[in-house]
Amino acid sequence: MSTTYDHPDIPQGPRPGANCAILRSLESYWQSLRHARHLPVRSAIAPDRIDAALPYAFILQRVAPGVARMRVAGQRIHDLLRMDARGMPVSILFAPASRDRLCDLVETAFTRPAIVAASLVSPAQTFRPALQGTVLMLPMRDDYGQISRVLGALVTPDAQGHVPRRFDLAHDRALRIDPLSIALASSAPAPAQKPDALRPALRLVVNNG
Repeated sequence: MSTTYDHPDIPQGPRPGANCAILRSLESYWQSLRHARHLPVRSAIAPDRIDAALPYAFILQRVAPGVARMRVAGQRIHDLLRMDARGMPVSILFAPASRDRLCDLVETAFTRPAIVAASLVSPAQTFRPALQGTVLMLPMRDDYGQISRVLGALVTPDAQGHVPRRFDLAHDRALRIDPLSIALASSAPAPAQKPDALRPALRLVVNNG
């Protein structure tokens, strides 16, 4: 069941991304990897199953409370930033005024855990129209069984111009936070660590190993 962000000023409304085929297909694939009450494991992601979402997709790694870095980033993420997104905190995509609230949402995805989605807006500037977008975050386990990864996507129309885009969380739109009922992580010994990478042959996605 969907819930909204725990704040009295957040409006009720349609789920962010409900009408976006790319986000629906990505979430459907993520759901297909769930077994019983377990979250998908990062190493189970097959890039050829999410071809349509790859340009918009990212994988985050939690490095501190509320802080997550992009380990994998699609070409559209690079286009929005006008720079290499590898290793950057996901907050680099957001305007300073929205970063504290973003940190809360990122932490919610990891620790509740929950599916999180939000509507975004990049304000209009000289010779640049406003840009709407939607971000979706889907929590995953790493190979140690910890919820330290997020599979996500940020979908926008094509970004015009050569100046980086920064987004605000749309205050007049509903947030989606779906808490997940999960099984406890296994206490089995951790396997050898694997690189956090998608298949190199897929040029639309860049990763930092």
